[in-house]
Amino acid sequence: MLTKTGKWKRWALRLLLVLCGVVAGPRPSVAAPLPTAMELMTRIDAAQKDLHSLRADFVQHSRVKLFRQQISSTGRFLYVKGTPARLRWEYLAPDPSTMLLVGDQAQLTIGTRAPQRIDTGKDPMLRAIFAQLKLWLGQGSLRDAEGEYEVKAAGTGDQPALLLLPKAQSPLSRVFSRIELHVDGKSMLLRRLLMVEQSGDEKEVVFGKIERNIELNPAQFQ
Repeated sequence: MLTKTGKWKRWALRLLLVLCGVVAGPRPSVAAPLPTAMELMTRIDAAQKDLHSLRADFVQHSRVKLFRQQISSTGRFLYVKGTPARLRWEYLAPDPSTMLLVGDQAQLTIGTRAPQRIDTGKDPMLRAIFAQLKLWLGQGSLRDAEGEYEVKAAGTGDQPALLLLPKAQSPLSRVFSRIELHVDGKSMLLRRLLMVEQSGDEKEVVFGKIERNIELNPAQFQ
């Protein structure tokens, strides 16, 4: 049976799988040739500079290698950049659950159960996971990812992608073998995310209805 901390780690890893790299903002046209990984990270960072808030829907497809089956879920997230950063990540169907993250303090509610609270700053694994979440959402520079990953560019000039291969010393290498961030070459919006775990299981996330720098009700983060 998983301990309370073990359940949090599993949920936090699941959250990281569907959060990595959500960025938005209009950018100049990308040249036809595929940009280098450094150029792509620089462009994404530039698109994040004036980011204050985000709201978006997502569809997640989970593929289990052992059973050769796919499970789909839908949800939405709200994010406010700042000190502290605030995040609401919500699965709507088929299994409702909500994670609230304010600074290092997290609260998880599953269905109608009582909320569970944890200080992520006191757990090295959770601290590493949530630090990455904030990085992908613009609370820092995407180029800092080079400390955790070997970064490569793929795709085309119109639809480039960042391939992130966790380095052996990173705690994230225990979970992921590869993460692919597929963005729009003009807007730098993340359109598709593919995560491959060490087990061979895959999760694909498609983002839609992304709204940038809008007013969000503070009560949604309580």
